[in-house]
Amino acid sequence: MVQNVVRFFTKIDYLLRETLLGLRRGGWMNWAAVSTVAVLLFLFGASLQISWQLENVLGQLGSQLEISVYLDENTVGESMQSRLLLVDGVAAAKLIPKEDAWQNLMKDLGKNDLTQATQQLGGNPLVDEFKVRATSSDRVPDIAKRISGLKGVNEVWYTNEVVERIGQLRRAVSNSSVAIVAIFTVIAIAVITTTIRLIVLARRREIEVMQLVGATATWIYFPFVLQGVVFGVTGAATAYVMLMLSLNLLGEAIVNQPELIKSLTLGLTTDFRVQLLLPLVLLIFGSVIGVLGSLLAVRRFSFNS
Repeated sequence: MVQNVVRFFTKIDYLLRETLLGLRRGGWMNWAAVSTVAVLLFLFGASLQISWQLENVLGQLGSQLEISVYLDENTVGESMQSRLLLVDGVAAAKLIPKEDAWQNLMKDLGKNDLTQATQQLGGNPLVDEFKVRATSSDRVPDIAKRISGLKGVNEVWYTNEVVERIGQLRRAVSNSSVAIVAIFTVIAIAVITTTIRLIVLARRREIEVMQLVGATATWIYFPFVLQGVVFGVTGAATAYVMLMLSLNLLGEAIVNQPELIKSLTLGLTTDFRVQLLLPLVLLIFGSVIGVLGSLLAVRRFSFNS
């Protein structure tokens, strides 16, 4: 038992020493690999943040976007409220009686004599109306379609141009981000592969000696894979620091901006996904890139051993 523990820590010590030795041999190429990974993960993290924020904005608009439901003349508003609330996706339904709507219309037109206006038109021409709010912006079209099919509903109207525009922007950001991230991923893997390959060549004699004494290819080249992981993790940490600094600068820049602009960035720094999920995703993505680059670098050498 004791021997196994000692053997385990001996292996760990060997792997750490070999990994550090390889990093020292890498020289300036280490910084090239780390900086390339950092730029890649910065762009990837920024695209994630933009996508998440646009998703938050869409959610906020979805909860605020109102569907106007106009009833038939002979339909009583109170009888429709419970039916509207039963529609899947409806968060709230506020009744606006036709009397209140008529008074608001007259005030907007600058007319105070409601009796005279009503007599001229032969009565109140308006109908009871509901302002319906959806639980999500994505569900508004479906909710409007369901409500329009209810008995007693004359017309359903809503404006979703802003939501559609933001949705289009989100899709455009996602598509362009995928292309950019894919290109930089290939570049990052190529740089890591070149760096690790140069380190392997620099230690070629040491590797030949280890092969002569019976060391396996896995044992010889595993430290180089760990070096790739170091590149990925260091790049991820650098990218996350850059993203946090960018968020702080953005927060200072919009202090004196209009409320509309502030609302677009509301909750960006306090989002749990930015605080917890983003660094985890960056670390995993960086590690995967490092491992892939390392494996591509040592594959030819290890297979020839």
